[in-house]
This record gives sequence, structure tokens and C-alpha cells, in this order.
Amino acid sequence: MSRGFLWFAQNNNTTDYAALSIALAKSIKKNCKINSVCVVVDEHTKIQSEYVDTVIVLKQDHSENQSLKFANEYKAFKLSPFTHTIKLEADMLFTADTDWWWNYLGQHDLVFAVNCRNYQDNVIKKTPYRKLFHQNNLSDVYNGLTYFRRSERAMQFFKLCRDITENWTQVKNELLINCHEQYPSTDIVYALAYRIMDPLQLHLIDYPWFKFIHGKSEINGVENSTDQYNYLNPISIDDRIYVGGRRLNRIWHYHNKKMIDILNDRIF
Repeated sequence: MSRGFLWFAQNNNTTDYAALSIALAKSIKKNCKINSVCVVVDEHTKIQSEYVDTVIVLKQDHSENQSLKFANEYKAFKLSPFTHTIKLEADMLFTADTDWWWNYLGQHDLVFAVNCRNYQDNVIKKTPYRKLFHQNNLSDVYNGLTYFRRSERAMQFFKLCRDITENWTQVKNELLINCHEQYPSTDIVYALAYRIMDPLQLHLIDYPWFKFIHGKSEINGVENSTDQYNYLNPISIDDRIYVGGRRLNRIWHYHNKKMIDILNDRIF
């Protein structure tokens, strides 16, 4: 039995996802003893780091000509080298030990982060960023923190994700209300696939601890600030991260792709 973390990193014109991946992997190694890391990249994204155990290069990049690199994420199940996998996103940081999670997660085939938290650690169930989810009665799940194990149910879920992704134009026009996403957003793909698998959401697992802290402004109630990151003043002190004067003790999905540079400039 193997356990580890996996995410995709494909550089684009604006973001060095390889650098973000190394920062995330370093934070995992620092906080967790169960800390195997696998990053999936395209042929143009190079990662060499002592903190990354496995780099898998996509044989076929289905998002090669797309500015938003969503189209390969359904391949997580097939590509993962682990029996038990936690899928993340590159623009995250670990701030605490998550080793104990595996004892709970391993009892299930699929577990999603349902809802998210703000920097004050409050659960946020409705956000203005997810009106489409509410209009289409989709579960408020986040692909950026997903657990799956090698199982028939998980395999079927990712097959549905593949079918939705590969037929995105038809799906958004015929299965979804008011969906104007040009590319298949992974959060929407996951939510729709799960709705198809479990229409009444009878088997949706919602662990209160399996949620990340989101960095978007309206989730944190600072949408009226012209610069939320100066307003909340994220800083790193002795490898501990503080946002808005509060020490973070969960996975932080900082969202702002310049955050690693911001933190490095503010190390005390």
C-alpha cells in the first residue's frame, strides 16, 4: 500500500507552476512524515527538486493549445503511482501535519473538500464565485483537495470526468444552465460527475477537517480592499504562516500566484 500527494503543473505565459510546485512539495516534506510527492507536467515544464519524488510527463497534452490547463486533470486516477492519493493544486502550502488524515480517508473510495474556509477558519458554504453550482444544484466540492483510492468507484468517477472534459462544448450547452466557461473547469467537471454518480448526494462525505483555507477576496470578506494581500499582510515567521494576524493551521490555497515571492519578501 502506498500513499502520497499528486497534482498537475503546466507553466503558462503568466505563471511558473514548477516553482509553485517546489514550494508546495517543500511544505509537505516539512510538515508530514507521509510525504511522497508526484507532479504531472507537460514536456515544456521542467521540475528538478529534492522535494519532488516523482515527475510524470504527459504523453499527450490535451490542453496544449489552451491558456487554462484544465483538460488533463481527469487523468489523475490513471497516472497516480499511489494506492491512496490526495490530489492538490500547485498554488497551495501545507502549514500542519496531515498524517492522521489517511486513517479516515482510507476507509472510502472518494472524499472531496466540501466548501472551503476563510483565513479566520470559518466554513464558507456560499460564495459569489460559485453561482453556477447553485443554479445547477451541484455539490460545492473542490478538486484542489480530493482523496481517492484505487477502486472501481473512483475509476468510474474519473471516467465520467474524462467524458465530460472531452465533450465539454456539448456538456455546457445541454447539461448545464448558464455555463459560459470556454474550458472545462475542473471544479465544475468534478461536481457534475459526482452529481451523475450520486444524484441525491447520499454518499457525499463531508469531513470538517478536510477543507482548505481559500485566498480569494470575497471568501475572506476583503473584496472592497484595493489590495487584500497588503490588507491581510500574509507573512512567514519561523516557517509559520500568518494571514490577517492569524496563524494558519490548514492547507492554504493562496490563489495569488505571486504569493511565494510576497512571503519570501516578508520573512522574519
